[in-house]
Amino acid sequence: MFMKLCERLGMLPMLAIAAMGVGTGLAQAEPRVTLTYAHCCPAEHTYGVYAHQFADAVEKNSNGEIKVEVLDGGVMGSEQAIAQKVQLGSVQMGGITSNNVAQLAPSLNVLVLPYLNSGPEDLTGEGGLLRAGPYRDALNERVLKESGSLRVIGGFNNAFRSIFTKDECVDEIGDLDGLKVRAPKNPVMTAMWESWGVSTYPIAWGETYGAVATGVVDAFDSPTDVVLNMGFHEHIKYITEATYLPQAAVVIINNDFLQSLSEEDRAILRQSAEETDVSHAQYVAENGTRVREALIQDHGVTFCELKDPEVWAEKARAIWPQLYDLVGGGEDWVETTLTYKETGKIE
Repeated sequence: MFMKLCERLGMLPMLAIAAMGVGTGLAQAEPRVTLTYAHCCPAEHTYGVYAHQFADAVEKNSNGEIKVEVLDGGVMGSEQAIAQKVQLGSVQMGGITSNNVAQLAPSLNVLVLPYLNSGPEDLTGEGGLLRAGPYRDALNERVLKESGSLRVIGGFNNAFRSIFTKDECVDEIGDLDGLKVRAPKNPVMTAMWESWGVSTYPIAWGETYGAVATGVVDAFDSPTDVVLNMGFHEHIKYITEATYLPQAAVVIINNDFLQSLSEEDRAILRQSAEETDVSHAQYVAENGTRVREALIQDHGVTFCELKDPEVWAEKARAIWPQLYDLVGGGEDWVETTLTYKETGKIE
């Protein structure tokens, strides 16, 4: 009956075309714009979660006209290598720890100053340094000027960096004696560890697991979820929760690529990043409890607490004047940051 009615109305050719489209996928429009977004870690890691949340937001906000291809697992190299690729434009975007972009834009080193921020909310909470607003606008001007081609379009945190050890708890600063500690190759972070009497091993992140497994190092610091999501729990059995540095990561985009887009498409990327900044901060806050419970219950990891946190803070803050030259803009930029944290204004 239906087919006869369609024949009378001349609809059979249209039905055939529609059926072909459904069967072959031709009915789905191809995206107008495709860009690549690279990061260091597995898709289920905090950095991967941000990347895929952002990709989903872009797809939704553009009605599928813009596609973000996420390159998980460090397939484009180390974080420093990814930052350089975004700078050159061979990769359009990346979500990278701020200390590993600071090689190209030293003003980002302000986010690495120990004890500058009291918690993740100082970075990604309402009015935080990495949320869209006047501070990030000022930061962006500096990053673009220093790097020549990078813009910060979003930002996220991964809770505090904790200290991981293989054989015993670090309960007080004296427990660092004799430890072989891996730390990122960043002059501010190196100086921080030196203030605590430690000469670090600047091993690339991609080589850290092997270094821990073989005993080249027996300690390192990072956000706690890497122990669970990247298999370090096989060797790391003690985690000291410290408060010297909430992990700051920036979402960077090649400026030439950004400017090649229409204003409408640029607005979609900005909107999607702002939405993801908020949703991801909620994810990080909730994920911490899950990670901690899994490490304790499933992998026998012991969590430790510092007995002398004030000693660590005093020693690290004392070296700030030595670090100003490593922060783009020097002491003035540090003071601008502190003033914004207190007043919400850029002066």
